[in-house]
Amino acid sequence: MEKLIILVIIAVAFIALRLYNTRNSNGKIFRPYSVPTTVDRTIPDLPISFGHKCMWFAVKTDNLRKVAEILKLKGISACNWQVGIDRAYRGSVFIPPTIDGWTLALGWGLPHGDEKESIEEVKSILQILSMEFGEAQFFSTHRVVEFHCWINAAKGNIERVYSYSGESGQNIAIEGSPTEFEQTLNLGNSFSEEAKNEKYFEREDIVWPNEHILMRVAAHWSIDPSKLEGRKDISPGLGLLGEL
Repeated sequence: MEKLIILVIIAVAFIALRLYNTRNSNGKIFRPYSVPTTVDRTIPDLPISFGHKCMWFAVKTDNLRKVAEILKLKGISACNWQVGIDRAYRGSVFIPPTIDGWTLALGWGLPHGDEKESIEEVKSILQILSMEFGEAQFFSTHRVVEFHCWINAAKGNIERVYSYSGESGQNIAIEGSPTEFEQTLNLGNSFSEEAKNEKYFEREDIVWPNEHILMRVAAHWSIDPSKLEGRKDISPGLGLLGEL
């Protein structure tokens, strides 16, 4: 009987965790969970918000195929939002229809940018994308470990890198000058001379990033993907789904 109770508790906790992982910080569903394989991915549908616990590129172009080619995706097929977002959170890469002149590419199959080596990989991809299209950006965030990263590039040059791990309380990488919007935040810099004093990390005027701040950066740079649902100006469409 005691074992049965324990199993029930574990099952309830597991289900609760799965439900929690489908909701953003405002309690709104931001992605589907476990879309059945029977769902027809070729039927165009409306945008589904994403971004939390995910990583994505934003590229100033409407050429989805070229972005997929540069990312070296394999097994590319047409795919709607519902299936694409779900698969992206399972290791694939989904490139949704272009929004406001920006093409996004998301998924756990992409480099995460959570280590120096991974950041260098992201930078290399951004250089190619921005050389081809003029502007390209990368965002990655995960609230559990409070990891947050944003990088932008223009015409083949990396202009800004900001990456932070809340788990260690330290920045992973910082390059370039803060953009206009970042300057309003007074972001923390654990590499600074001031940070050599432990009291620096107690200052109330210093802002350490969270997923909400990252989404605000994304909104000012290009697109905030966590606010796509409900937009009346976006028509149903199909994107591309592939694997790395």
